Amino acid sequence: MTAITADERRKRLAQVRSDISALMANGALGSPEKALALINELEQLSQGSADPRYFQTLRNMLESTAKVQALSAELQKISGSSKPEDIARRQEILSQLQQLSTRISAEAADLQSGARRAANAGKS
Repeated sequence: MTAITADERRKRLAQVRSDISALMANGALGSPEKALALINELEQLSQGSADPRYFQTLRNMLESTAKVQALSAELQKISGSSKPEDIARRQEILSQLQQLSTRISAEAADLQSGARRAANAGKS
């Protein structure tokens, strides 16, 4: 990325945040690939002003969300089947979805606590 002025960086940060909000409004971050590109750009534009763990947690959540989308699509395809292998796979998918849900919830809590810590540090 070429050097940009502080004003250009602030404007681009606002645009990236707006783009992320729009993707989130589309549900499950819409396209994981586009969301990842926006998260990477947001990290780069932040220029070290945010904890790198924040961005890694966002990436982890995005990866988990993509897995949820894939598992949900697979579950939908086999939902009406009574074949023993499909019944077993449904159980496996439901278990994986529960594990992913737990992981995403924990990561979201971590993000929130990190944001609170950052806000409190800024008040000092």
